Amino acid sequence: MFTSTLGQTPDPRGRSVGRPLSGTVKLVDWLLERSPGVAERWAEGLLDGGGAWEGGAGKMLHPFCRGLVSFLPGMLTPLRPDIAPLWSECAELYGSVAARRGLSAGEVIEEFHQLREVILRMMFERPPAGAGGAFPFREALLLNRALDIGVTQASVGHTDLMFFSLIHGSGGPSSLKSREIEEVCEQIRALRTEQRRIMRHLDRARPK
Repeated sequence: MFTSTLGQTPDPRGRSVGRPLSGTVKLVDWLLERSPGVAERWAEGLLDGGGAWEGGAGKMLHPFCRGLVSFLPGMLTPLRPDIAPLWSECAELYGSVAARRGLSAGEVIEEFHQLREVILRMMFERPPAGAGGAFPFREALLLNRALDIGVTQASVGHTDLMFFSLIHGSGGPSSLKSREIEEVCEQIRALRTEQRRIMRHLDRARPK
């Protein structure tokens, strides 16, 4: 939870608005700069690992990776309460799609854990520095918690779809059709559009 500091004004919902914490700015900037590379490495790792991304499902791979990674900077800012529902929804969507790709619950969790591994590797290659050059451990913990939420919600999305299929007697979720793949991609685009709208508030609050 973020607390009020100098230069920030708490709102009635317990969030801080205004200038983010100095250490947070450093890690947020690092994530914003490296997000495309993180998403690309994650996508490459998922392809190398198989995981039934062939065929039509492959059209969702990069939108999912880019979309999910794009939410992470906002999860380290005072806007986290607004970004978290979008992050959770996209992660849950990832899990439900994984079920329809034929993955087990353990496999979808492993795919999501690969994102954590990619970020850690890139952080060691070029560590983000906090105020005074110190590693921003507090913000790294927030990032880790965000990734934990993603893993949990992906698992929830997978489990819910499997349970729904069982209840309705289909025995298992059906594979995705072309129209459904386009709908998934559209959902990801809509979530990213909302995320950009929210993050513009943070950009306006930063000192020029």
